[in-house]
Amino acid sequence: MNLRRPVSSRVLAVVFAALTGGFVGYLVSLQLTPSASVSGRLCIGATSVIALLMAAGFLWYALQRFQVGVDRDGWTVRIGRYRRDLRWAEISAVVIENREIEGRGHRVVPALFLVPEPGVSLDAPSDLWATVDGRPAVRLFDLTEPKIEEKQFVRDLASLAGDRLEVRVHRLNSVQPSEDARERLNDGKALPAFLPGVEGVRTQRFLNRRRFLLFVGWYLFALVPALLLTGFTARLHELLGAAVAVLGLLAVVAAYARFVTLFSHATTLVDAELAISGTQLVSVIGDRVHRHDMHAGKAVVLPPGAKRGYGKAWLLGFPHAVVLLGDPRTGRLRDHDDLRALSAVLRESPHEADRAAARDVDSLAVQSQVGDRTEPGDAENANLWTSLTKAGRVLAWAVVVGSVLLAGGWMLESTHYLGGAVIFLGVFLATVWAMYALYRILALLGAAWQAVRKDC
Repeated sequence: MNLRRPVSSRVLAVVFAALTGGFVGYLVSLQLTPSASVSGRLCIGATSVIALLMAAGFLWYALQRFQVGVDRDGWTVRIGRYRRDLRWAEISAVVIENREIEGRGHRVVPALFLVPEPGVSLDAPSDLWATVDGRPAVRLFDLTEPKIEEKQFVRDLASLAGDRLEVRVHRLNSVQPSEDARERLNDGKALPAFLPGVEGVRTQRFLNRRRFLLFVGWYLFALVPALLLTGFTARLHELLGAAVAVLGLLAVVAAYARFVTLFSHATTLVDAELAISGTQLVSVIGDRVHRHDMHAGKAVVLPPGAKRGYGKAWLLGFPHAVVLLGDPRTGRLRDHDDLRALSAVLRESPHEADRAAARDVDSLAVQSQVGDRTEPGDAENANLWTSLTKAGRVLAWAVVVGSVLLAGGWMLESTHYLGGAVIFLGVFLATVWAMYALYRILALLGAAWQAVRKDC
């Protein structure tokens, strides 16, 4: 295996840096305009600094070297200024486990660590130092850095590392070829994502259509009226317009959180992978791991319609919805083996509420035995379609950012400060939008590459 950052991502980073540099040049030319006001110069100056920092970040990403090779002889590492060749005899363990990213709340990502044999020095720079079970180690990379298909990467690595490989991430350790390793690390049953393959894509599409309609309603009946009302009141008095702008911003954010995100949690649960570890239910959503005690007396089974935003799905909650027991689109239940595994743990709880939930899950398990089980379908093409629909959100958010910038330009004609503040907000949103667009484009290219590689 030879891992690199994809050329497409580096090219896009250079393109974004060039575009950002051009934008900075345009802002500097505005600074030199004799008629520019003091407030306008300050606003343009602050925007120029932000744009320069963005350009520097894009260039740093594009120019930083990243190459990690692994074969039956050992490892070849070329990461930034770190250069090292390691034989397998020098490596005690290869560990994949979650690490928490500093300064970003409780966000965790799976990372790959190399643990050397006693007496072997890895000579790693300080930013790659780590400890694993009290032993010195080097963190090579987070699995989100190179564009890889994580589960296939674990399979390939297991064939090379053998017993040295230790995977401590529930959503990844279940794909190891060694059944003993899976049992040792899972200490229970791994439950697959629901729904699998193309069925999951159909459900995602069903939920996304409803979310898009809510997004359009939010744009037409919350964002646009807030911008228009701010502009008209600012013509009467700038201070009044500023007050309306603050209230409008709060109303727009509250409306988005209340309505547009209505189907978001159900969409997230479609991709969630689960594992039963003792009496705990471990759910992995993206790069976050959540643990729920199934013997805490909080388990509840919710029928379709009990909570808005989940369609026709039965839900298992503690008490917030954690597991989709059914399909939000069709109501089709999970596989009965998965339901039996959940009820078996709940049934042993000392609390009556958990045992009642176990009986409800058992009744659903009986119903799920009726009918044909849906096949997973083509997972690579399903991932490609999901990435394509998510990339379409870039266009929707471009309309929002453009509307804010246009409103700021309109207000700038009749106000001294408020229009500049709205434009500054629009530039900030455009910066966030650009990074979001880059992320979505790279995700789409990665999914397309996986689909093409499978066909080849």
